[in-house]
Amino acid sequence: MVSRDAPLAAIRSIEAPALVVIGDADVIRPEHAVELFRLLGGGVPGDIAGMPRSQLAVLPGTTHVTLVERADWLLSMVPPFLEAPMPKGQ
Repeated sequence: MVSRDAPLAAIRSIEAPALVVIGDADVIRPEHAVELFRLLGGGVPGDIAGMPRSQLAVLPGTTHVTLVERADWLLSMVPPFLEAPMPKGQ
């Protein structure tokens, strides 16, 4: 389950695109991030279903604490995500 405090239906109802970012050595497990990503519309075959409104980034060799040391990686992802047009059908 994603969160004890957030019902799955409430997460699924979020219509805004989301960029889920996690470190592969974070205390939050990758499985949890993938579940959240899927609830937010991700995890579909983009070539068939169209690009999902949400994206998932798993940063290698990164923890919750060392994420701030990866600002260059984040800066390569965040502006393009924010500036991208809304996927069709969203």
